[in-house]
Amino acid sequence: MASKATADVTTIIKANNKTLGAEVAAGNAAAVGKLYGKGAVLMPPNAGMLKGKAIAGFWRGAIDMGVRGAKLKTKEVEVFGGATAVEVGTYALSGADKKVLDEGKYIVVWKTDGKVWKMHRDIFNSSRPAG
Repeated sequence: MASKATADVTTIIKANNKTLGAEVAAGNAAAVGKLYGKGAVLMPPNAGMLKGKAIAGFWRGAIDMGVRGAKLKTKEVEVFGGATAVEVGTYALSGADKKVLDEGKYIVVWKTDGKVWKMHRDIFNSSRPAG
């Protein structure tokens, strides 16, 4: 059974994921970038490791290519020492017509930045066949 601390962090992470989805829908890549902490690294498929402003740039590119929905579903959260958590989940990216453009799985390492939980390491990959 999950501890109260893990349940509390899971609630925060799920709220942050909902915010990410809302900001993608609004086309606000800069706001998505602010969900990542100082020193964060985004590791998308078929690209290098992205840091700093390049993270918001990645999301700007996704939005510019037609991504208008990002639905993240948390499957598991483990908290380590109170200031670090690891989330495992699935995602679906959709276009303006709600058609799913991609779906897959992800792992995010979350860290507290002050008292705010921010993404620290974010890696994801598609579950769809290449091609």
